[in-house]
Amino acid sequence: MRFDLAVNVRSLFNFCLLIVGLACLSENTEAEPALKYRYKTGQRLHYELKQKLTTKMNFSGQENENTISQLLDLSTVVEKVFPDGSARVKKSIDRIRIKASQPGSDRELEYDSDSESKVTGQFATIVESLSMLVGQQIEMTLSPSGKSRDVVTPRPLIDKFSSPAAQMGGVNSSEGVTKMMSQGSIVFPDKALSVGEKWKRELTTELPFGLMKSLIVFTYAGKTPDGLHRINAQTSISIEPKENLPFQIKMTESRGRGIYMFDARRGLILASGLKQEMNMEILAAGQNTKQSVMTEISMKLVNADEKLTRR
Repeated sequence: MRFDLAVNVRSLFNFCLLIVGLACLSENTEAEPALKYRYKTGQRLHYELKQKLTTKMNFSGQENENTISQLLDLSTVVEKVFPDGSARVKKSIDRIRIKASQPGSDRELEYDSDSESKVTGQFATIVESLSMLVGQQIEMTLSPSGKSRDVVTPRPLIDKFSSPAAQMGGVNSSEGVTKMMSQGSIVFPDKALSVGEKWKRELTTELPFGLMKSLIVFTYAGKTPDGLHRINAQTSISIEPKENLPFQIKMTESRGRGIYMFDARRGLILASGLKQEMNMEILAAGQNTKQSVMTEISMKLVNADEKLTRR
């Protein structure tokens, strides 16, 4: 159960991202025009998303540590731009590479969706929860502020939502897939922003043991010397367990900080990220297990207009 719980925890972070160190922000306190995404018909955006999840557990006096790292190639294709600036887009995960540590072994488990090699055991559940998304195009309309609507999910993918892998991965609905495809994005306020101005977003993720709720508080931090707009983020997470679970789970601490870098001229995010820490206690069969989860996620624009070159 301990390893599976770690897998559940990582599905929360389908909507958060990267700690990058860009300093020397502009001290200009005048309000900037509303930040907006700028779409172009035929535009192709390719992003590289790196995630690392480190889980530490103390069970009956024994400490265990597991690490899962993944690299995703994400793409967005703009099909049509409407007069109001919104756009019909197709989002997809083009490739997934995963590495996971094995308790008691120095050899890492590896998976590459471009490879025909098979994986077995509990690692196969992790792989299946994500590999089902590879190559599937999710259609949606995005507003200039970043809001999504009219999401269309391919029927083959919908048919897989009820599978155990989808349940474990937190991708058991169109909403869950939309969150994953929109990682690293921000929904901006429809108004001019002043340095220090805040806004928030609340998100939920349904998991087998209950609901995970995330509160993200954004703060506009002004311009960098390069003219990019920096948005800081603070996150907090809570858990609402389902009733009649065979175990009890309690969040004792949750804190996270992130940064987004936005290019207003091109109307897109260049890089974004999050560093998130959670501490939990799990009581089952009279045993109290303490668990800490550290998540580091980084995303960057790889190539704005050309097809992604395989590495």
